[in-house]
Amino acid sequence: MMEKMIDVFAMGYGTVPRMVMTDRELTVEAKAIYGYFAACIGAGDTHFPTVEDICKDLNMGMERFQKHKKLLLAKGYLTIQKDPAANGRFGRNIYVVQQMDLLQYK
Repeated sequence: MMEKMIDVFAMGYGTVPRMVMTDRELTVEAKAIYGYFAACIGAGDTHFPTVEDICKDLNMGMERFQKHKKLLLAKGYLTIQKDPAANGRFGRNIYVVQQMDLLQYK
């Protein structure tokens, strides 16, 4: 009997730097969040899903997401910019996964 093969790359994929995965100050949740954002970028997305959808996809609550997202912000792996299209109104955040110059960390 032949097993059904699935194309796990069908929705796109991203690259997660080893530096992130080996950073022992990051929690597994922070690494999962970083990986999620990297996968969105790798798929060519310019806007991420809502935080609510991200939490559902990662199977974590909003408070847990925010706690571990703060680690990524504090370490500089992630930054947040305001959507310039909002023109001062309440708008979406734009999450930027930092592409650090890994050569400086040898």
